Amino acid sequence: MRSVNVSRPSKGPYENSLMSKLDAEKLLANSYLEEIDATIEIRRSYNNIVVARAGILMSTLSDDKTARQNMQQALKYKTVDPNILYKSLLVQINGVFENYIRNLVQIILEERFETVENYCNLEKNFRTNYITYAARVLTYFKTGAVMGVSYNFDNLLTNLGKSLSGQKGYKLNPEVYTKLMGNCTADRVENLFDALTLPEPFSDALGKNAQIKEHFKDSAKGRLAMRAKEKIDVQIALRNNIVHGDLTLVVDLTKVRDTLSYFRALISGLDEIVRT
Repeated sequence: MRSVNVSRPSKGPYENSLMSKLDAEKLLANSYLEEIDATIEIRRSYNNIVVARAGILMSTLSDDKTARQNMQQALKYKTVDPNILYKSLLVQINGVFENYIRNLVQIILEERFETVENYCNLEKNFRTNYITYAARVLTYFKTGAVMGVSYNFDNLLTNLGKSLSGQKGYKLNPEVYTKLMGNCTADRVENLFDALTLPEPFSDALGKNAQIKEHFKDSAKGRLAMRAKEKIDVQIALRNNIVHGDLTLVVDLTKVRDTLSYFRALISGLDEIVRT
């Protein structure tokens, strides 16, 4: 099952709070993507204005020695290959999506599960999955860190104790779902949505999203969902090759634009699915 069959607070306040947080998270993710887009525009403006019109600009600055020196300094970088910039931006775009997924988990736990008065009243499938994810994190208890990163195991154990003993005001630890997740591959996103009893992320519902349709220039919802699922793994493979130092890769402006468009569309589509 992918629905939480438990008693919740009245629908009005609950839905308003959930939708408000989802709105804010989608806005945050898009603002990060817009910053990356702006970085691209700054580079293009440099080429179109500073480099392309260098002669005209230098002539107008003939009486301003400092400005001419600044202009000459700026022109030193006109031959720098933008491939390095584009590679770093592509990695950042993937990072925005991963951050969106982490924050989405927190929102769902706060608004759909912690609003239930007693942990024992939560759907059994959810409780089983939550304990499983928490247990995986606790296997690192003796090291004091998870994958080399310091982690507050005492907080997790305290919260688990309150939950399992039926205490009111229990807290869930959203990070247990993503701490060991690694890259947000399609399979991992599907498993995560299933663990949170959310609808399937790459179902036909995703293919109904307007931005997904626009990105792929297609309207067949089943085919669109499959293409979106396949593309996320292609994007992650490219990201990993860059991060792990494959110097032969070439990333051009078209690729970065396409990646921006794809993740904007995917976030929009997943946002719609989570709201159902």
